[in-house]
Amino acid sequence: MTDVVLTKQKIEPGKTERLKEWSEEVRERKDEAVETLQNEGMHAESAFIERTDDGDFLVYYMKAEDIHEVYEAFENSTHEIDREHEEVMRETLESVEDVGEYELLYHLDNPDLP
Repeated sequence: MTDVVLTKQKIEPGKTERLKEWSEEVRERKDEAVETLQNEGMHAESAFIERTDDGDFLVYYMKAEDIHEVYEAFENSTHEIDREHEEVMRETLESVEDVGEYELLYHLDNPDLP
């Protein structure tokens, strides 16, 4: 079964704009970013900012055959964009701890789409 995961991490106050700048760079380096997804076994990844009264949060949607293999591949990656991503996350997040509590109710894929 495919793993579908949401994570939520608190953004350091004043660091949201830096995170948005990095997101723009990832979009500009799409080919490089997609190559890392392929190497990790990730099917899809989306990043969102959630703005709350308690501050801003980075929320990720990830889809992979095995999310644990994805995390391991990321940790062992030699791709420059992965190392830069790790550095920006350390710079902009209060902690890498996942503060979201999500229970997957269902996930559907349209089998007719590529």
